[in-house]
Order: sequence, then C-alpha cells, then structure tokens
Amino acid sequence: MCPTNLQIHGPLQAPLDDQLRETVRGLLRDGRRDIVLNLKHVLAIDAVGVGELINVYNLARSAQGKLHVVDAAPHVRETLELLGLFELLSGDAAEDATAASSLATL
Repeated sequence: MCPTNLQIHGPLQAPLDDQLRETVRGLLRDGRRDIVLNLKHVLAIDAVGVGELINVYNLARSAQGKLHVVDAAPHVRETLELLGLFELLSGDAAEDATAASSLATL
C-alpha cells in the first residue's frame, strides 16, 4: 500500500487541538500504516507541537506503522535538529513523499 501524505498547515503550538492525532489514529484504524507528514506550511512550532509530532510518531509505531516528516519549513527543521529529532522523524521520507498516493490537508 502506498503512503498516505498529510499536508499540515498553520502553527503546531499551544493551544493545540487533537486534529492531527485523531487523523493519524483514523488512518491507522483504516489500515493505513505508512504516513507522511508534509510540514512545508507549518508557520510555527513550539514544545507542544514537537510533543504532538512525537505522539503521532509513537502512535504509528505502536500500530506497527511508520510515520515520517518531509519538506519541513526551515524553522521547523532547525527546531527538530536542535532537539536531535529530525533524523528520527524524517527516516526514508523523501521516497515516501514521492510515492504518496493520497493527500489530505489539515
């Protein structure tokens, strides 16, 4: 099955709703185990947003799935790199983004 590509728009910072987590949870429930988060349009990120990325990453892993981030806006990539999380979250994402079969916008 091809990866599911989610476009994330707006800030990933407090206060944060549970839309991303619920979307990922729904995809996993539907059997989608390969999820790509495109962070190109993320306007801002803080500790709450980073925590949410880790939460959905762990959610996918616990369902025997994988979740990667791609095309992170420069400030988002810098934040993730400073925290030592960029490599963990990016994985083989470049290939996944190219092969993505469906696109959802959050």
